[in-house]
Amino acid sequence: MTSYRIPLDAGAQSFSIMLGDYQYEITLVYRDCVFGGWYLDIRRSDGEVSCLGIPIIVGVDLFKQHAYKGLGKLVASLDGGDQRVPTYEDMGSKLILTWSRDE
Repeated sequence: MTSYRIPLDAGAQSFSIMLGDYQYEITLVYRDCVFGGWYLDIRRSDGEVSCLGIPIIVGVDLFKQHAYKGLGKLVASLDGGDQRVPTYEDMGSKLILTWSRDE
């Protein structure tokens, strides 16, 4: 299975990206509160699929609960193998998002 590392900048961001056969709009925001952290919104550019408010949790498939939507698999990790909750400063430096087709 081929995987693709999604390029990330520092801080909150929004960008378009081709994943598999579709173009997506991805937004990453940080909520600084109790039970906060990084959250992801993803929308297919044709408007057919969207998932909003997915918490970035290290080491799990972030799209697993949305498998029926055909988004593939998205796993967050931290450079160095840490299993902690990503901080604001980790975006663009230590936080890694890796996408692969769900095959």
